[in-house]
Amino acid sequence: MHHDVFNGDADGICALHQLRLFEPVAGELITGVKRDIGLLQRVSAQAGDRVTVLDIAVGPNADALACLLARGVRVRWFDHHEPGGLPAHALFEAHLDTAADVCTSLLVDRHVGGRYRAWAVVAAFGDAVLGDDGSLDRAKLAAIVCLAGLRELGECLNYNGYGERTEDLHFHPADL
Repeated sequence: MHHDVFNGDADGICALHQLRLFEPVAGELITGVKRDIGLLQRVSAQAGDRVTVLDIAVGPNADALACLLARGVRVRWFDHHEPGGLPAHALFEAHLDTAADVCTSLLVDRHVGGRYRAWAVVAAFGDAVLGDDGSLDRAKLAAIVCLAGLRELGECLNYNGYGERTEDLHFHPADL
């Protein structure tokens, strides 16, 4: 079984969304409000299960992490917060970067080769990594977001049209 554990803010949600677009996996979702960072203790996983953790610090979850690893659970962690001590364990895979200009969605963006960059940009704005300080190349950003958005919209509109009759569709074409 797979378990996705993620912060309930823009960064955690967008990080998970990118990752699941890239690697579709059905499983249990464990999340909470933005400040609910002790989420790993809610995971009920057994040997052979996999857990993906997004946008929560390792430190407050260290005991729960140690228990999961001891049970034979594979844990992959993406985060930009100060992690504290990290376990040296064959079942632990960490994607961490605490630089001030990084959020978890940007780490996932690196991992997926920029394939869903618009979601990383959304999260970076939500996490205040991107702002109106002049450091952002607005023309380049607009092109990336526009192209990715238009592609996704085109695919969604197209796939919505498949069906034998309009009642089979998610949305009536006139409503779209």
